[in-house]
Amino acid sequence: MESTSTQKNVAIGIKLIAEYVTDAYDLTLEAHDHQLECHASITVHDTANSIPPAELISLLKKNAIVESVDLEQVAIFCSEAAQGENPQSVILATGIKPVKGDDGWFELIVSTGDEDTPLPMDEKGRVDFKAVQSFSNVEQDQQIGSIHPPTKGVDGKTITGTPLPAKEGEISPFVAGEGVLINPEGTHVFATKAGRAVLDKNTLSVLDEFLISGDVDLSIGHVNFNGLVVVKGDVLDDFNITATKGVTITGAVGNCQIKSEGPVTIGTMAGQGSGSIHCRGDLKANYLNHVTVECQGNISIVREVRNSILKSTGRIDVAKGLITGGETVALEGIEVKILGARAGVKTYVTSGVYFPEEDRLEYLKTQLKSTGKQVKTIKETLTLLAKNPLKKSRKALREAIELRSDILKKRSAKLDAEQKVFTKELESFARAEHPTANPKINILGAAKEGVVVALGQALTTIDDEISGPTSIIENSRSGGIRLMTYAPLTTLADDMDEEL
Repeated sequence: MESTSTQKNVAIGIKLIAEYVTDAYDLTLEAHDHQLECHASITVHDTANSIPPAELISLLKKNAIVESVDLEQVAIFCSEAAQGENPQSVILATGIKPVKGDDGWFELIVSTGDEDTPLPMDEKGRVDFKAVQSFSNVEQDQQIGSIHPPTKGVDGKTITGTPLPAKEGEISPFVAGEGVLINPEGTHVFATKAGRAVLDKNTLSVLDEFLISGDVDLSIGHVNFNGLVVVKGDVLDDFNITATKGVTITGAVGNCQIKSEGPVTIGTMAGQGSGSIHCRGDLKANYLNHVTVECQGNISIVREVRNSILKSTGRIDVAKGLITGGETVALEGIEVKILGARAGVKTYVTSGVYFPEEDRLEYLKTQLKSTGKQVKTIKETLTLLAKNPLKKSRKALREAIELRSDILKKRSAKLDAEQKVFTKELESFARAEHPTANPKINILGAAKEGVVVALGQALTTIDDEISGPTSIIENSRSGGIRLMTYAPLTTLADDMDEEL
């Protein structure tokens, strides 16, 4: 019976196998370590008749200890016994310990941003300290991880050959959180929505909101995120934000590029002439100065718009503030308290047009004009080069002129091809129907003199200040503009014109 005593100086897991008492010796065989080792102890009374190896092996075999016997240790044990050294607790046989299987584990195959990522370098070895974003943008249905199952262990056996079953490894403690799905086989992990992966202890989630509690500066760098970006602080100059679901900035924005497939809400923005906002949703802001805005929704400004370019496929609402300087273009109407200024740069206002079409039309005209000028210049240059008597010129000069002429001819052919493409598109260009178009401007306070107004076919400069509230629409009968009793932008200019 195995000893299970826990008293001091008493070993655990020892079992007496056999005792052999003869006139020549006293031999004890014990199983140690839960029958993984056979220990032998001997007291020799007659060294001349001490136990020989063959006899000891026979006794071990009698106790079913065969394959695990260490013959070398048996020889040493018997040799020491024959010399009267009385060896004690010598290991003569060793079993095989079972080996537990490897634990299952989770492998993340995208970056969460917690890893140390080296800063990118350009070809000259310069580091872009603003490109510090290290987390991966995750797409919907993208595999973001793998679950590796535990493995089976390796069975062992005792000194007598009895099998010792091994334990399997532990199952991975991985937990699928928000936005994460494990496949039915339990081997792969997928994102159920776009965003970024967040691993908290053993729980993996995909979040579609990236919250920045402070400023966007060198510690954050440029932000490019598949989801909603929320900034609780400011966005400093030259730090750009791109998001698929929207951008919300509580503080001030500097000379930056803000791009969003959704709505944009900001505090203020001083773009210094090169800052811009491009969004496919609505834009809301308190103040804009020297900013270019292209918005596929409505624009709502609380206080002021100064020297900016605002383009909207919806309405532009500055009902409590002013627009001064720059250019303002809307499809569905403009409402503003104060328009223009008594002195300063011109203020241009257009309503009732779909700016992407107008911008494309202007681009085609500009490109045709530019390519035409380049083709003309090249032809003039080729004519001058052709007048030189090449046969009488020095070889180096002649080859240089020929090379230049060849380059100019290829450039001219390329420009001709571009001209044909631009001309074909321009000839087929047609404005689409826009049922929500509203060539109308509502003035709640005043429109200052010098403001240039474009409504339909009318292009007019206001000569005398206009006091509001009033609605300005095109005069479809005699040209120019017409001042009407104020009506909200939900009332279309065409309906107001028909009533007359």
